[in-house]
Amino acid sequence: MSILDAIQTGLSELLSHKLRSALTMLGVIFGVAAVIAMVSIGEGAKQEALDQIRLMGIDVVHVKRAVIVGELLEKAQERSPYGLKLSDADSIEQVCGYARRVVPLRQVFADVEVQGKPVPVKVVGTTPAYAGVARATLERGRFLRDEDVRERYPICVLGAAAKRELFGFEDPIGRSVKVGSRLFRVVGLMEPKEVGSAKAFAALRDLNSDLYIPITLSISDFQIYSQQAVPANAVTLREMVRKMRERPALGNSPITEVIVQVENDDATVPTASLVRSVLNRQHRGIRDYEIVIPAELLRQSQQTQRIFNIVMAAIAGISLLVGGIGIMNIMLATVTQRTREIGTRRCVGATRWDIIRQFMLEALVITCLGGLIGIALGVGGAKAISVYAGWRTLVSVQAIVISFGVSAMVGIIFGLYPAVRAAMVDPIEALRYS
Repeated sequence: MSILDAIQTGLSELLSHKLRSALTMLGVIFGVAAVIAMVSIGEGAKQEALDQIRLMGIDVVHVKRAVIVGELLEKAQERSPYGLKLSDADSIEQVCGYARRVVPLRQVFADVEVQGKPVPVKVVGTTPAYAGVARATLERGRFLRDEDVRERYPICVLGAAAKRELFGFEDPIGRSVKVGSRLFRVVGLMEPKEVGSAKAFAALRDLNSDLYIPITLSISDFQIYSQQAVPANAVTLREMVRKMRERPALGNSPITEVIVQVENDDATVPTASLVRSVLNRQHRGIRDYEIVIPAELLRQSQQTQRIFNIVMAAIAGISLLVGGIGIMNIMLATVTQRTREIGTRRCVGATRWDIIRQFMLEALVITCLGGLIGIALGVGGAKAISVYAGWRTLVSVQAIVISFGVSAMVGIIFGLYPAVRAAMVDPIEALRYS
């Protein structure tokens, strides 16, 4: 009997017992489908994290203003009353030899209006170097210049979403935007930057909604946007208003964030260590800041992904093991049912190898067919999860190949013993079997 004839015989055996064959394949089907669906979810999450880290840049270190409460806040008001401040950025730039760029950011409280209509836009004061650090590209116009920062010119640059909210489809260049009580002239428009629907890291901001102004103007004309808590017994309301109106020296002006761009991603960890030392000295031991290293986040994400893959492989392996046991059980029952057929074939010249090959091919037909159905269910399940749950999924060709290969191996491993047992049947005794 040729291999093709053996496969046809196996298919005929499957079709003659449809329900039994379907139940036999369930373990393989669910195992393969689980592998593909879970790996697709994992790969989608991994790609989402990689994309977001790439937006942050793996060659940067983010130093962010931290929210402190309780006793630490009271100590901070004594030792480091301004928190993260503009002079910290200067100190980092002077000390850190790895730094290519050091860029301060200051998000401020300000109502943004166009023709009397308030718009939800974030106002951020920064310097001309920010465009390079953020890997932002101009669509039209220009970005901030050194003279804008030095002379405190009332000009602004819009992110793509900010432009859409403020001006719709109109050209914003040369138009005026009211920020707080001042009018700012729009001189530039940034190209849209892709940001994932579910942000994996709090350090990643949606840059499209930003409105950029010179940082010196953000310091002189606006209050910093802060979620800093104040103790209930610290100051009266009048005292709070008085402190808000006070203008500290330029170097002591509080800022939201400092971005340090280094020569390469290998220098991020030593840079972060050096920045921590500088700030500890400047802030007299008060940890009113936090340091975020995207390269470290990437490594942590990859480690988490490896653990996730191991867990999913174990779950799918158990499912395939159960499916394999089911296949062995059914094949042993098939050997008993077809004892007379085995005896007849041996008497007309079939060898033991022919019998082994026949039953092995039948087991392979079951597992491969189950594997193909599992692939279809896994790919369909991944697409359904993406559509209905809103998760990003990425179907991996490698996962499809491996899962189908494992299903075939299950057929070989768990079909071997029944095939050998069938081949060892004595032909004379088989013909007597009823």
